Amino acid sequence: MNTPALTNANQDQTGEVLIKIPSPRNILIFYNPISSAGNTAQTAKKLETALQAHGKNVHVHPSEKKMKAYKQMRSAIADCDLVVIVGGDGTVRKLLNIIEKTGTPVYVIPGGNESLFARTYHMSANSDDLLQAIADSNCLQQYYGLISGSDIRGKKPFFNMASMGLDSLTIRNIGKRKGPLNDAIYVWHGLKALCALHHPVVSITIDGEPVVDRKSGYIIVANSHAYAKNLQLVPCASPSKPELTAGFLPGARHQHELIKAMRILQHKPANLPLQYFSGKMISCTVHESAYPLQVDGDYFRNRDIAADSTLDFSISPNAIKVLITRNFSKDSITQ
Repeated sequence: MNTPALTNANQDQTGEVLIKIPSPRNILIFYNPISSAGNTAQTAKKLETALQAHGKNVHVHPSEKKMKAYKQMRSAIADCDLVVIVGGDGTVRKLLNIIEKTGTPVYVIPGGNESLFARTYHMSANSDDLLQAIADSNCLQQYYGLISGSDIRGKKPFFNMASMGLDSLTIRNIGKRKGPLNDAIYVWHGLKALCALHHPVVSITIDGEPVVDRKSGYIIVANSHAYAKNLQLVPCASPSKPELTAGFLPGARHQHELIKAMRILQHKPANLPLQYFSGKMISCTVHESAYPLQVDGDYFRNRDIAADSTLDFSISPNAIKVLITRNFSKDSITQ
């Protein structure tokens, strides 16, 4: 089922549900120590001071490497009125299931190289923006994605996207590097990946209907249109919709990556000949050889997806609550 004529996802807000919540008083801050060149602890401390000055009860914790550790903190998350994350999209991803189950609203301070979640909702590191959002107490109901498969225990959450191509090869090259990451590291490993670029051979079904049969190309499964700056690779994807969107570029070549690089510098859409499909369940089978998958900027499970295995991407049955800034509510919500 091909998606009809595509428009910028910001122009379609009819699926958004705005919720008014009691003004948060008890606030839990998580910060990722290795995000944003290691400055997140300092940012979290500044936020703590600003919130306490306005009569808020604040507890600050460093983020955890494993989801299991967050599960042990579920009661603390359930007891607070707001979770503030100072970090990147990987930190957000680890908390998705818990904040959905507890119903605790979330706000994100950008602290990663991309910080797509924070950028989507116009969130910043300015404490005044956070305090204003708390005072307004407006939340959006937003869905997220889930990944499952025969070699995967349970369902792994993601918010923005999952992809196979140059980006996933780059993330695999970075691997388990320790310490803060910066743009130069991504550029270096991206160039190495470009020199060895090859694409997976995949078959794709959307809600049980075959749409791609053993073709080589770039694939992205998106829940949000925010990935890759201004490129708008999957412009119809939106977390306000209870569905996911797959973009597939058959026969992807090196020149497509060069086009993307030029369009990023020009702040323009990529306008690549991607094919688009949307649905609640997207299945992707990898053929011939294993291939890395990157999910919200991380190397998925630190190992490649094995040949002849199938990944199932589905939409979360319930939405999370995202505390939004005043700028976002003015610019992007149809009331």
